[in-house]
Amino acid sequence: MANRIPILCLGLLLATTSCERPAPPTTAEASDSYNLAAYIEQQQERLQAEKPMVLKSVTTEEKPTETIQTAEIDWEDELSVFAETDLNRPALQEYYTREERVLPDGNIVLEYNRVEDAEPLVHYLRLEMTPDRVLRQLNALIQDQNILFYSRRNIQLTADPSSGNISGYRVQGVQKLVLSDSLHYQIDANL
Repeated sequence: MANRIPILCLGLLLATTSCERPAPPTTAEASDSYNLAAYIEQQQERLQAEKPMVLKSVTTEEKPTETIQTAEIDWEDELSVFAETDLNRPALQEYYTREERVLPDGNIVLEYNRVEDAEPLVHYLRLEMTPDRVLRQLNALIQDQNILFYSRRNIQLTADPSSGNISGYRVQGVQKLVLSDSLHYQIDANL
């Protein structure tokens, strides 16, 4: 019996360590990923401090377009839809294929597509960057669905390629509650 205790302890030790999640890969590909969460957070802070004038238009079905010009915007709330598209978290890696390519003009395109049968919130993400990895444009499709609610949003964010600062964005979407009609909408903002 005394001989079995060390073997049993060793077996338990191996069982516990085999259940640990492996550390995320530290490959060149992972280090080349664009840190979208940090970018959005930095832009929120900058815009909150600078309070730029924004021309914002909202269009919904059967209503005329409403356009306002204001500097009073809650940037954390306004850019939250873009923050949802951060796919660099290790828990999300298995749901996407990742492709990076260089365009003829030297710009870099980084695309994430959901794998078949996966049901993540972000179905598609495309980032276009300058050769120095400064964001020029973000395009994404976000879809959420459950028994009571359906939402689908195509989003686009454009940035000044020289500074990387946001210059405008668009959200086109549809949402539907179970016992109501669909609401189609579009939001355009230019800074």
